[in-house]
Amino acid sequence: MSRASQSHSHSHSQMKLLLSILLLAAETGHEQTMGAIAGQQPPITREGCPDKCGETSIPFPFGMARGCFRPGFQVVCNHSFRPPRAFLADNGGRTYQRMMDQNYTGPSFRPGEPLRRNKAVELIDVSVDKSEARIYTAVSSICSTSGTHAVGRYAFTYLDKAGPFLASPVRNVLVGVGARVEATMVSSFGETEKAMAYRPSCLSDLVGNLQFATDGECSGRGCCVAVLPPEAPLLTRFVAGFRPRHRRPGWESSPCSYGMVVQSSWYNFSTPDLYGYEALSGRLARGVPAVLDFAIRKGTCPPDGQQPPAGYACVSGNSSCSNEARGYVCKCSEHYHGNPYITNGCQDIDECKLRKQSHELRLLYPCSDDGICSNRVGGYDCRCKPGMKGDPIKGHCTEKFPLPTKVVVGIAAFIVVSVLMVMSHQLLKLKRFYEQNGGPVLKGVKNIRIYRRKQLKQITNNYRHIIGEGHFGKVYMGTLEDKQHVAIKISIKVDKDMKKEFIDEVIIQSGMRHKNISGS
Repeated sequence: MSRASQSHSHSHSQMKLLLSILLLAAETGHEQTMGAIAGQQPPITREGCPDKCGETSIPFPFGMARGCFRPGFQVVCNHSFRPPRAFLADNGGRTYQRMMDQNYTGPSFRPGEPLRRNKAVELIDVSVDKSEARIYTAVSSICSTSGTHAVGRYAFTYLDKAGPFLASPVRNVLVGVGARVEATMVSSFGETEKAMAYRPSCLSDLVGNLQFATDGECSGRGCCVAVLPPEAPLLTRFVAGFRPRHRRPGWESSPCSYGMVVQSSWYNFSTPDLYGYEALSGRLARGVPAVLDFAIRKGTCPPDGQQPPAGYACVSGNSSCSNEARGYVCKCSEHYHGNPYITNGCQDIDECKLRKQSHELRLLYPCSDDGICSNRVGGYDCRCKPGMKGDPIKGHCTEKFPLPTKVVVGIAAFIVVSVLMVMSHQLLKLKRFYEQNGGPVLKGVKNIRIYRRKQLKQITNNYRHIIGEGHFGKVYMGTLEDKQHVAIKISIKVDKDMKKEFIDEVIIQSGMRHKNISGS
């Protein structure tokens, strides 16, 4: 390979490593957000127990110090690394990863005597919500060093048969990478016929056609994947291996084939992984993530209404128990988050704040855009905005008054307001006329009666008979309610200078005694 190609491969590998780190960070980000947004950060372990090893959180039932973990959940914090790294305790040599190097020689690549070494299983993180722990598992490889010689390196993962861990058949897949490789997963060794038969495998064959490999595609051209069937036996040990393959051309440019049991969707195929000696396993020297299910292996959930037995693990309020394979797990109740394995570990969450964090959480805690979300202990409420009706959790809110109704109401309101404005204007005009013509003064004078326009119109029969006209108005013939005929003087508009003269004249006339004299 040219220097330019090697440089490109190295650069591409660095980018892939960065992507892997980002994917690892994304896996744990959701749970951290859940805890932080709930308000006060809920405790994750027993009081007085360390809860971190380096950058890895260690929630109970996992723990590092005496009295800080349940049986089988002990974690060893190795401070020789910077930052320190967490490892599952070997439980007396029953939980470990065995690395095997094996030489293949001869025209049929018959294996030679293997070299073995054991190492601890490194813990990546723990999700109490999902009852899962992620670990690093090494990448198995078989690399040709000549046309008649190859070196195989295998990573066997052993979990304590009586311990709390099982490899998840749902969250892991088998991946093979190579120009010509048939990766296979071996889950057990001589235990049962069913276990021996459980060997999912996949095939990648690109000999002489490496140009057809495509980044990101894992469909048999340089990369293959096999899902683990749901009827898989309980997996307490597993390894990604290879079915025998004879000599093949092109081994110089693509000498290695790889196999790994890895977390589903974690590995993203990169064509540089096909080239160079141990390119993939060297790039992922620390390993790849695999998912373990964990449970409390001794005991089952107590029947409803019965007192939990001694040593029962679900000790937090607002928690529940669920029976699983070979034991049970504890969960926080709906609308609570935290650690059900410790006292007061499950705390109320603020669903309304959580909804703002991601699209997935908005789907988990629905409340339409027309709704108003409010948190409460043990749940949340979502009500329609004022003026709207409906169910904003199950659907949408609608206007209580549709547009046609609003238009009619608006027109009616406009008419009412207009009428009130006209009436107010008329009343104001009448008041001014009343004051301008001395009404407040004349109202207090004896023998003077002041009539309104409507009354005068009725008394004078709509001003039909004029019998005289004075300086301040005309005089009309009128008839009162008792049929008495009177002369009605209706004042005209009096300006400010004439106001006193008009008032004096009316007062003088009021002092006259005649049965047919009346003023207005």
